[in-house]
Amino acid sequence: MKKKKFYPYFIFLLVVMTIEVFIFNWRTWESLTFPQSKPGYQISIDGNSMSDKLVFPDQNLQTIQYNYLNQNVQNIKINLHCEGNGCPTTLVLKINYSDEGHSQMSYKGNQTYIESLEETHIIRIHPYGDVKSLRISFHNPDNAKFTIIASEINVRVPLKIQTLRILTLFILFILIYQLYQHRSFFTLSFKGNSTKRKTMIIVTASCHILLFVLVLFSNPFFWKDTAYPHPQEYHYLAEALAKGQTSLLVDPSEELKQLSNPYDSSLRIQEDVYYFWDFAYYKGKYFVYFGIGPELVFYLPYFLITGTHLPNPIPIMISEIFFILGVFLFFEEIVIRYNQRKIPLGLSLLLSSATILGSGAFFIARRPDIYSVPIMMGLALTIWGLFLWLKSRQTDHSLNCKILFIGSCCMAFVATCRPQLILGSFLAFLFFLPELKNLREKQNQKYLMVALLPYVIIAAGLMFYNWTRFDSPIDFGSSYNLTTNDMTRRGFVFDRFFIGFFTYLFQFPNIQSVFPYLQYVEFNTNYIGELTRESMTGGLLSCNPILYFSFLLPNLKRIKKPKTLISYLTFPILGILIMFIDIQCAGLLQRYISDFAIFIFIGTTLILFSLYIQMKDKEVRKIFIYTVLFLCLIGILYNLSLFFLPDSDNIALTNPQLYSQFYRLFH
Repeated sequence: MKKKKFYPYFIFLLVVMTIEVFIFNWRTWESLTFPQSKPGYQISIDGNSMSDKLVFPDQNLQTIQYNYLNQNVQNIKINLHCEGNGCPTTLVLKINYSDEGHSQMSYKGNQTYIESLEETHIIRIHPYGDVKSLRISFHNPDNAKFTIIASEINVRVPLKIQTLRILTLFILFILIYQLYQHRSFFTLSFKGNSTKRKTMIIVTASCHILLFVLVLFSNPFFWKDTAYPHPQEYHYLAEALAKGQTSLLVDPSEELKQLSNPYDSSLRIQEDVYYFWDFAYYKGKYFVYFGIGPELVFYLPYFLITGTHLPNPIPIMISEIFFILGVFLFFEEIVIRYNQRKIPLGLSLLLSSATILGSGAFFIARRPDIYSVPIMMGLALTIWGLFLWLKSRQTDHSLNCKILFIGSCCMAFVATCRPQLILGSFLAFLFFLPELKNLREKQNQKYLMVALLPYVIIAAGLMFYNWTRFDSPIDFGSSYNLTTNDMTRRGFVFDRFFIGFFTYLFQFPNIQSVFPYLQYVEFNTNYIGELTRESMTGGLLSCNPILYFSFLLPNLKRIKKPKTLISYLTFPILGILIMFIDIQCAGLLQRYISDFAIFIFIGTTLILFSLYIQMKDKEVRKIFIYTVLFLCLIGILYNLSLFFLPDSDNIALTNPQLYSQFYRLFH
């Protein structure tokens, strides 16, 4: 029996080893058929032939020319050595050559070169017959000096056994096998006791937390101190609040004060004015327009206690831990309270994972900058507020005032982090509709007072804070920031909705055939005007296809309670409304997806749960479950691939050793 138990794992190991040797190393076996290179060709750098140490001249564009080849060339091995502070982690080599089918030199493609990875030193080409001449070119960064150490033609590719890849594949095979063996975990309701159920939820949540923490620490760039003011908005505000003032202790330059329009970026550039990028400027003083919530909870206490400043990834890490726990608890409460645990636990956990990753939290974890601090804290407060509101209703339909109050504190405090997320508080009309219908009862009046008290206190504090800064209780100061455009004149333009709606929801991702596979999407529009935007990776629905189930709301015909249908519809509508606010007031940025994605995911999950409950045929249920699993996995894989996005501060530049390890997995 024991031998049979371990027999599948032995088979998996053999399969993985076979894949590693014959598939991942197929270039080795292929190269055995290549002919030996013929002598007589010449190598030149920038047109100058050199026979010994080939040193590149001091210029931006570098070229390596292979002349008089006239032979069957299948690959070229080139070994470059770089010295200097500007040496890049990755170097893009452009390949041009002429052959029997092309008498003139023409561009054929790129090769990513990494000096520490020997696999990238061999360039595989596919010419038409014999190659006549070949050119390799690349752009030489500043403070970097390259030298050719060696160059060969038609080399034998060495066999490389990657232990990490073998281990990864082996674990993947085991995971797939275990999921198949326990597929009832996803298709049938959970039969174990409540303790075992809680344990499985805690373990799953812990795995997500571990993943997010590792990602947060993977990029050292965001943990370093910087003298540049921009990432330190909350640090400057902590110093100001410690002195008892809301304006910063740094005075703007006199040149900035003298400008006719300090919010005009072109004028600031023209006059060569020094200013603090993306700080709010109002009446000759600097302010921080980001929500004050993270300042009061994290930065100011830390500064008062230690006298030093808190790195931005720390508040993001804490917020993401609470967000992950909140999502799992919220969905579990829905399953227990409204579905009598009829929903398979595996399905609930998978949808929780898809929600956490798809809501933008993972993108924030890979890039934990100052902008993401208030967004992530607002998300954590929102999900915990919704969970506590749900939890406050007792079995006898009364409300627990303590839990209700804490939930309202969370929802109200959202306004101090991300003001547009405060719209989530309108969900209270769904959660507490019976009490709101019968306000004549004293008990319901008490509930209303308990729920509203945090809003009154926090609103009063926020209004006073805004009035002391911008002379208006409802002005948060976002229009006064010194950024790429004059936000004071942004206004409302209806045409922005069309491009924003498509970009945020339906834009297809840009998937490539080479690592890192996912690239930013090219932005094209016929909108002629100011449109604040950054690189995007695709629309929320297109990249998370499970959300298309939200369009199946009309199929919930058997639900007799109109309130239930309205609640399912309210979540995605609320998300779309927040998206429209972002389009008009902020722009099109990848991180802004986090503002509204959580509500669309919750609404879709409620619809999926109801569809599952309505299905009576077992075979139909299985097809439904497997479809949901497949679509969830697509979204999860997409969101995990965001980790490798080639932006300005990606791990290829800031953590090349880690990037090299991942690169080896796919090559």
